[in-house]
Amino acid sequence: MTLRRRILLWIVALTAAALAVTGVTAVVALRAYLLDRMDNTLVTAAAALRERAVIAALAPVASGQNVQQVTNVSEFVAEFRNAQGGITRTTGTSRLPARPLLDQADLSRTGPQTVAGYRAVVVRDGPVLALVALPVSPVDDIVRRLILIAVVTSLAVLGVLCLAARLLLRRALSPLTEIAATATALADGDLNRRVPDRLAAPRTEVGMLTSAVNRMLARIQSALSAQERALAARERSESRMRAFVADASHELRTPVTSIRGYLQLVRTGVVDLRERPDVLGRLEDEATRMGTLVTSLLYLARLDAGPQSNRVPVDLAALIRDAAADARAVEPDRPLTVAAPASCLVTADPDGLRQVLANLLSNVRAHTPPGTAASVTLHPVDLRVEVTDAGPGFGDAATTHAFERFWRADASRPSSGGTGLGLAIVAEVIRGHGGTTGIEGSTVWFALPRDS
Repeated sequence: MTLRRRILLWIVALTAAALAVTGVTAVVALRAYLLDRMDNTLVTAAAALRERAVIAALAPVASGQNVQQVTNVSEFVAEFRNAQGGITRTTGTSRLPARPLLDQADLSRTGPQTVAGYRAVVVRDGPVLALVALPVSPVDDIVRRLILIAVVTSLAVLGVLCLAARLLLRRALSPLTEIAATATALADGDLNRRVPDRLAAPRTEVGMLTSAVNRMLARIQSALSAQERALAARERSESRMRAFVADASHELRTPVTSIRGYLQLVRTGVVDLRERPDVLGRLEDEATRMGTLVTSLLYLARLDAGPQSNRVPVDLAALIRDAAADARAVEPDRPLTVAAPASCLVTADPDGLRQVLANLLSNVRAHTPPGTAASVTLHPVDLRVEVTDAGPGFGDAATTHAFERFWRADASRPSSGGTGLGLAIVAEVIRGHGGTTGIEGSTVWFALPRDS
């Protein structure tokens, strides 16, 4: 059974019980009131008979007119019993009972009593007994009429109440239907569905339920969206890790294969180290290359694990001058100029920025002929650092893919066998600082945000 039907049945049942209690109370009270008035009339008539001492006089010759003059009651029944036991009966407009009431009444009782459908009062005057009575049937007729009216009125009230309550309940509970439809839509996957706020005032129970359901739906959608984003990020991370492992395995295979081949040649005696001392140099170069590759891979893995947490105030201009000095020490014959203010403070990871500057200058050494001029420029207004060389510059493919891992420049820029991770590390470090990177011709640049 639905809530609407249960509420309707409870309303009808409680109203019917209230009407029944009210009707019964009214009927009982009215009947008691009418009987009380009848008893007062009979007591008054009996007192009049007693006070006027006419019982003995009326007993032999009682008539309706004589008794009415004394009692002033039009529908009375009067009975007299003389000392010899003879009974005289008279009445006004009503019919006499079939059996004398004096034979049925409690003669020892002085107050009103009910005798065979009459309310009667017994009066004793010496040896003579008198009884004055009124029929109860008029009172019963009034009570029956009242009961009929109460029943008909109650049924009409219940019918109107049932119809009105049904309409009001349908209107009042219609928001619950909308809420149920919204919950069903949510279960079917429609996370954007909401309960309309127009259904009820905010302070009503339905309004508060609507608000609570909408807040719950918003939180569920937010949680599911966060979960979807987390799953998507996890999937991207796993995909990136698989690609990273595949690329690392491919890059490490070359130096490992070279070292293994040379060692087999040495072990089998095909190559004599005394005659071919360059083999040791080749082994050392491959081992160095493999070590550099492993170091770069470990650094990228650390960057992938999370952003840099060592953020401190650092002088970017000083870092640039130090990086340029290190580059000049490695390659003294290359012209390298620095254009930077005396000081430029930023909040950043100093080790990360040193790695970025070292990789950019190393990229210049690796991809330009010896002696090619280069410059490092710091624009303090937008915190943009540019590394420019006088080489041929990057092509369209290099501009698009240069910051990808294990990508190497094409043949237009001579390669010295780099790892293909230098610019990828630059991009990851700057991205961790919230900055951007780019390539314009022969210039590689990065920019840091002001709050970095």
